[in-house]
Amino acid sequence: MRSAEGSSAPGPRTVEQWRAYLADYSADILRVAEDGEPSGVSDEQRAAGWLGYEGASAEQLAELEQRLGTRLPPSYRTFLGASDGWLHLSSFMWEMRTAGTVAWQTETDAGLHGFSDGAEKAILERALLISAHGDEQYWLLDPEDVSENEEWAAYLWASWIPGLGERHASFAELVLAERASFEQLAGYDGRGVHPEGVEEFLAQGRAQALRGEAEQAIDSFARAAVKGAGAGMYLKTILSAFLDLRSVHHEIRNQVLGHDHVVAEVGADLVLAEAVPLYLRRTVEEHEQYGRGAGIAGGDYLTRLVPELSFSVQESKSVEESRNEWFERAAAHVSPTLPEPPAFQQALDRARVLVALDRADEAWSVIEAAVPHWHSGNPNRIAPVVLLTDPLLRHVITPDRARLVVTTLRGLNDA
Repeated sequence: MRSAEGSSAPGPRTVEQWRAYLADYSADILRVAEDGEPSGVSDEQRAAGWLGYEGASAEQLAELEQRLGTRLPPSYRTFLGASDGWLHLSSFMWEMRTAGTVAWQTETDAGLHGFSDGAEKAILERALLISAHGDEQYWLLDPEDVSENEEWAAYLWASWIPGLGERHASFAELVLAERASFEQLAGYDGRGVHPEGVEEFLAQGRAQALRGEAEQAIDSFARAAVKGAGAGMYLKTILSAFLDLRSVHHEIRNQVLGHDHVVAEVGADLVLAEAVPLYLRRTVEEHEQYGRGAGIAGGDYLTRLVPELSFSVQESKSVEESRNEWFERAAAHVSPTLPEPPAFQQALDRARVLVALDRADEAWSVIEAAVPHWHSGNPNRIAPVVLLTDPLLRHVITPDRARLVVTTLRGLNDA
């Protein structure tokens, strides 16, 4: 099968281009690596800033193609010519095969035979396996999905992805995608590969957020997060809560509470007042809806922030009793309020009274009129999260209303 895609494929194409690209990539990996990382790299490789080896010779490549019975796709062939094998080509791929060990997948012990049905099974059965050791991951090339410039489609199989992963038009495109993923993961850990320009992205995102340009602001904050900004990660997550509270539960757990640099950068008090109540709300709602949730242990993330939440649960207690006790303790350690501008605070007070009188629509009208007057002197507060966490008001804020809050111009100062 020949595909029209990839006629002007991006990424390195020649041996010289691969050498330059891989040298730059190696430098990035080694610069942000923590002590002892990446593993398996020799002292000579570290000193040279090169996570690969000598390139495969023309004779070695010819022998490989004769053994396989086909000519290799250009970007993969020139990659081997630049380095015969490689270490840590992505965050989860630790070693690539060499010209002497590349083989058809069915002739290896990878254990992927018959993993999928239909089209994916056919790809697996004909694929070329080019990776060696990874974190439950394999890299594959499809010899029957070929572009006009002779590139083979590339796939990444991983135990955590159902079936085959995203199709890439070439080996080079797969490498580009995995390098972008490496930069994202490193940035999310607070080790930005290219931190330059991070303050500009944060400033841009804050301005966009207050103008009501929520999606654009989220993109700016995400770019700052990739550059290592904990504030970017936090602001992206908080703003996303107004657009889709369901998914943000997991983002708060993994990207805010799970990263110490995020909490340190924005301040534990703010996290306790905004992110933690959002997290607890969604945890309870998921449990009520699906009969599951973070349970007592959502605690692992929170107890690092609030050690008082770590306690033993007696075996005599039911799971439900234990969960309820844990949430009671959690709620007691969450800051209930943050200072609000006077006009907005008055609107909140009035809205709470209306809700208590069962006049929810009127309460929303009061809130809606006050949203443009919301502002904060804290650069890491960009929206009135209290509307999503207040025990009374959160029932007034439907998904459409939550979106309206963050797509409304905010920051009109009443002073």
